[in-house]
Amino acid sequence: MAYAIGLVWMTGAAFMTWKAAQLWRNAHLVDFFLASFTVLPFGQEVRRGEVHSVGVTATSLWAITPLVFLGLLDAEMTGGQAAVVLIAVLILLACMACESSIILFNVPARFVPPHMRSDPGTVVLWRVRRARKKSGHR
Repeated sequence: MAYAIGLVWMTGAAFMTWKAAQLWRNAHLVDFFLASFTVLPFGQEVRRGEVHSVGVTATSLWAITPLVFLGLLDAEMTGGQAAVVLIAVLILLACMACESSIILFNVPARFVPPHMRSDPGTVVLWRVRRARKKSGHR
């Protein structure tokens, strides 16, 4: 049963990678992804930023995969397993920092789908919205 959980996790990571690759090649899928992320309670700007970072999200899922399997093993940590955990955690932390940067600033652009690289980040969109509210425009 434990390995079934790991296999389900890997299937989810593979699916997310497949969808990210589709988004990378097809600008028409942006609306599909925005609709998929409506469960996020952070507003339209953050949802769009999350779509920008979907490739990094897929990478994060793959970094979590060995942690899931090692957690399911429930065995003593050997040197090799500890190295895998360390590398996976470092990759995960780098992905989290990168994803935050992409959502907020749309940087680094090389990790954003090519058709979304010129979009403003969430911070810029928040500033524009705030300026419009101050000037009385909607």
